[in-house]
Amino acid sequence: MRLVPLMFAALAGLSAGVASLSAQNVLFVGNSFTFVPRSITVGEAVELNGGAAGGVPSLFQALAVAGGKSPVVTMETVGGKHLSFHYETKRELIDKPWDIVVFQDYSTGPLIENGNRKSHDSFRANLEKLRDLVRAQNPDVKIYVYETWGRPDRVMKGHIPSVESMHEGLHQAYADAVKDFGLTGRVPVGCSFMAAVHEGIADNPATKDVVEGPVKIWGGDNYHQSAIGAYLSALTFYGRIYDADPRELPADNVAAKHVKLDAETSTKLQAIAWEQLEANR
Repeated sequence: MRLVPLMFAALAGLSAGVASLSAQNVLFVGNSFTFVPRSITVGEAVELNGGAAGGVPSLFQALAVAGGKSPVVTMETVGGKHLSFHYETKRELIDKPWDIVVFQDYSTGPLIENGNRKSHDSFRANLEKLRDLVRAQNPDVKIYVYETWGRPDRVMKGHIPSVESMHEGLHQAYADAVKDFGLTGRVPVGCSFMAAVHEGIADNPATKDVVEGPVKIWGGDNYHQSAIGAYLSALTFYGRIYDADPRELPADNVAAKHVKLDAETSTKLQAIAWEQLEANR
C-alpha cells in the first residue's frame, strides 16, 4: 500500500522537472527600441537596471504564455545606447547563463552612411564580444539579433531618401552579422513594419500625402514604435524564438487587448509577422 504515495511522489517530481525544463531564461539587451512603451504593463519582465520593464519584452512574455510557453523574461536596456555601451558598462549584468539572448544596437548603429564605417564596425566588434561573453556562460545559448526599422523622422528631416532605404541597410547588416558570427538567427521586425505599410495595413508618416493604412505602428515622434508597433515586434519575436506560427495565437489574446487592438487588425498583424518569418528564414 505504501507504494502508491511513493509512486505519486515520483510522478510529481517528474512533472516538476518537465515544467522547469519548459521555462527558458530570455534576456533582451538594447535601448528604447526594445523598452518603448514603458507604460505597457501586460506580461512579466524584469529590468536589470531597475524601474519599469514594459515594451517588447513584456508583450513577448504575454504572447508566449498565450501560446502555452513559460519564459522568464529579463531585460537590460538603456535609452540611446549602442552595443558598445552594454559591453563596456553592463557586462556584469549580461554575464549569466541565459538560454536565449537578444541583442539590439542603436537605430543607426549597424549602418554604413556616407562611407563612414565607424559605427558599423563598432556594432560588429561589440556584437562579437557579447556573443563570446554569453557563450562562455552557456555554450548552447541561442543568440538572436533584433532587426529594427527604418525611421520616418530621418526622411522628414532630409537625412535619408526613404524608410525603405534605411531598412535595406539594417536588413543587410543584421543578416551579415548572423552569418559571419554564427548566431542563431535574426528577428525581422523591420521587415514586418515594411510589410505592414506595403500591404496597406499601417501608415508610413514619411509619405505625407499618402496614407497607406489606418494603423499607426510608429509613435508620435515618427521614430520609436507605438504600442501597436511593439505588439507587431513581439509577434515577430514569438514566432522566431519558438519557431511558431503567430496566426495560431488567439486574435483577442491578452497582449492584443492591452494595446487596444480589435480582432480583425490583430489577425492581420499576426499574418504579417508569419509572412515575414517565413520569408526571412
